[in-house]
Amino acid sequence: MRRPRDEESFKEYSYVLRYRKAEEIIEEAGKNAGNLGRVALVFPNSYTVASGSLAWSWIQTLLFRRGLNVQRFFYEKWFRRFYSMEEQIPIDEFPVWLFTFQFENDLLNIADILRKKGIPIAAHERASYHPIVIIGGPVTLFNHSIVEEIADFVFIGDIECSIEDFASALMHSDKENISTELLKINQIYSSKYGKRNFYNCIGQLRPVPVSHYTTPHSPYKNKVLIEIGRGCIRRCAFCVTGYTKKPVKFAKVDDVIAILEENKDKEFGLISATITDYPYLDKLLDYLENENIRFSVSSMRVDGLNERLLRLLKETDHHSFTIAPEGISQKMREIMLKDLSTEQIIRGLELGNSVGFQHVKLYYIIGLEEEDTSDYEEFYDFLKMVANMGYKEITVSINPLVPKLSTPFSNRRMIEKKEYEERIVFIRKNVPKHVKTNFESYKESRIQYEISNLIAKETLEYLNEKLR
Repeated sequence: MRRPRDEESFKEYSYVLRYRKAEEIIEEAGKNAGNLGRVALVFPNSYTVASGSLAWSWIQTLLFRRGLNVQRFFYEKWFRRFYSMEEQIPIDEFPVWLFTFQFENDLLNIADILRKKGIPIAAHERASYHPIVIIGGPVTLFNHSIVEEIADFVFIGDIECSIEDFASALMHSDKENISTELLKINQIYSSKYGKRNFYNCIGQLRPVPVSHYTTPHSPYKNKVLIEIGRGCIRRCAFCVTGYTKKPVKFAKVDDVIAILEENKDKEFGLISATITDYPYLDKLLDYLENENIRFSVSSMRVDGLNERLLRLLKETDHHSFTIAPEGISQKMREIMLKDLSTEQIIRGLELGNSVGFQHVKLYYIIGLEEEDTSDYEEFYDFLKMVANMGYKEITVSINPLVPKLSTPFSNRRMIEKKEYEERIVFIRKNVPKHVKTNFESYKESRIQYEISNLIAKETLEYLNEKLR
């Protein structure tokens, strides 16, 4: 790609190139010769968020292995040209745009990209010269109507299930044939073309999803990501994963170890809803410990912690660990179907302290109608107990409940802003002085709530209002 001449475009070009140069490529994925099958894989959020998602890498790898020229794109609000990671090619030159829709609030970014590139947000208003817009990802599992008026095609479920047919469809050189072939795929939904029957599918994790690059800019700094579990065996009432990603699939431990064996000089990020529910964890830890492999995990349940797991994490220069009690009292955890006792939480915290962790992060959700003063008193007493364990730093993350479709909380209301702010003041006044509190933005949480509950006919009006 020739460097752009105008100052703003060059600034954007250089910004993308800086991230690309920081990546260490493990397996080339992208940059095929020619224009046949050229696909833009767009993660509609910042590079840091995108690089923390295995999907942004794995989807590209799967399609690239089947002969497609797939190049990655990410989003910044100030972007105008949108250059690809692999060759810094403007997104306009790609006939197919494939969005991975991971977080509800990213819908605004998808719409912003379309608007900036002069593409109608409404799919039915697009002409033949506009790119084909395909949207897939976790959000479509619990409410595909959010994007049905925006996407030409919605891909529902895991791409592995239909990868051969999907890749074959995208290999066509003209959009009419691409569209015709996409409509034959069971996992494709399209309001624009009248295809409303679809079949959801959960992938088998064979081959095991693994990232093809590492980067210091990822939340998993310089780590190869490996997905060892998909879905969640739990049914927490506030979380869509336990209700949309069924049946749960786990990677075979020998397949995971084979990847570790091939890349012994790397550090790894093990991705799953919670590593402590991985059925082959002991064998995996045996290998990690015996080979002295450094790793981190995406999530773990406090009731499944053991001394060896925490010690191995500590040896990978982890200075803190995170657990999610969610409910501020035992009563609230039971209402949330969290299936976690105060005694189990205390035991996990004591384990963390015993192996040398000096910083613990605790994640909570508030804003349920059943909360009362006694729940908050239990919360403050618990934090005092944690403070007395000897941790040098305790961080509490407070988030308002965002009721989601497909969960038992789908019909609940979200706490109002004034009420949430009053509870923030109340919490700040009463937590132990050396406990640090972080509060999720009400504005961002409210947008998440609004978008997750949109129905098709509301989406375009909502986006037009937000993008004014």
